[in-house]
Order: sequence, then C-alpha cells, then structure tokens
Amino acid sequence: MLKSLQRFRQVAWPKAKAIVDRNPLLANAVIYGGLYTLAEVSQQTIQQNVVKDTTTSCALARDTSSMASRLDMSSVKRYAIMGTVCISPLLTKWYGWLDGRFPCTSTPVVVKKLFLDQFVFTPFVVVVFYVGMSYLEGKRGPKLFDELKEKGLQTFAMDCCFWIPASAINFIFVPAWLRVAFIGLSSFLWLNVLCWIKSWPSAGDSCEQDRLQ
Repeated sequence: MLKSLQRFRQVAWPKAKAIVDRNPLLANAVIYGGLYTLAEVSQQTIQQNVVKDTTTSCALARDTSSMASRLDMSSVKRYAIMGTVCISPLLTKWYGWLDGRFPCTSTPVVVKKLFLDQFVFTPFVVVVFYVGMSYLEGKRGPKLFDELKEKGLQTFAMDCCFWIPASAINFIFVPAWLRVAFIGLSSFLWLNVLCWIKSWPSAGDSCEQDRLQ
C-alpha cells in the first residue's frame, strides 16, 4: 500500500498535475461535473435504499428494477450541468485570482484567503447554485428565487460548519501532497450534504401538491 502511494506521488501525481495546470478550465469541469453528478447519485441511492427502507422493510426485495432505472436522471443531469458549466468556471477563475493576489502562504495570508473564500465567494456560489438549479428545473421570474430564500441561509451556515473545520484540518494536519485528494474527498462529502439540503421539500412544492389533490 505504501509503495503504491509513493509511486502515485512520484509518477502519476506529477503527470496528472501537469495536465490540470495546462488545462485548468477543462480539468475542473471534468472534476466538479463528476463530483456533482456522483453526489446526486449517492444521495438518491441513500434515500432509496436507506431512508425508504425504514418505513418499508421489504422494499428492496420487491424492487427488481436496476439502480439506473430507479434514479431520477433528469435531476442527475441538472447536477452534471451545474457542476460542469456553472460552478467549475467560477471556481477556476476565483482561485486563480485568489492565489495570484495572495501568493504568500504565511498564516495571516491564509486566514485572509479563507475569510474571503468563505464569506465573500461562498454566498455568491450559493446564490448561483439555487437560482441556476431553479432555472434548469424550468422555473422563471420570481420563482427562480423561492428556493434560495427558503434554503440559502441554512446552506451557507452548514457550509461554514463543514468547510471552516475541513480547511483548518487541511492546512494544519494534511501533508501538502495529499491536500488535493483531501479537498476532493471533502468536496464529495459536502456535495452530498448540498444535494440532501436541495432535496428538502419546499413550500412551493407543498402548495403545488395541495392544489393537485
């Protein structure tokens, strides 16, 4: 195991890093598009196989359909589009600017970067996520902002609870050569939380269901 990690660090990782450095927009589109897609698939799988089974113990025994046929693929596609087309270019441009503007790695500079990232950039990303997802769901006009109003503040608060400790652990305890892998794993975990929050029923959905009944 250790030899495999050392080989990855010495051979595979430099090659992968070189590809990302040459094509940051494309690389981040693939990375974040994949993370968003996998996180939504993960959340749907958890909700189908864990949450629903708590109320229907024989659900899996009766359900012989494949996982792919049970997934809400329209939702998976929306997350893939959001991660690839919207979020990844924002992250690429933002972190390119942030690292160029504050190249030093001293503690005061790192704290400043964390502050700007968490309290300036993150709220903007939350707005883009909810408004963008609403647009992809076919909502227009004032309805574009309904879910943002309901879940935006909670999402930002949970983002702070997750990413501030995760970033601190990353900078204090994680070796430099493992930081990108740590961020990738952390991003996947956070995107699962984000997908979970997004799946919460909204007031607009409840009203629509009441009208149909």
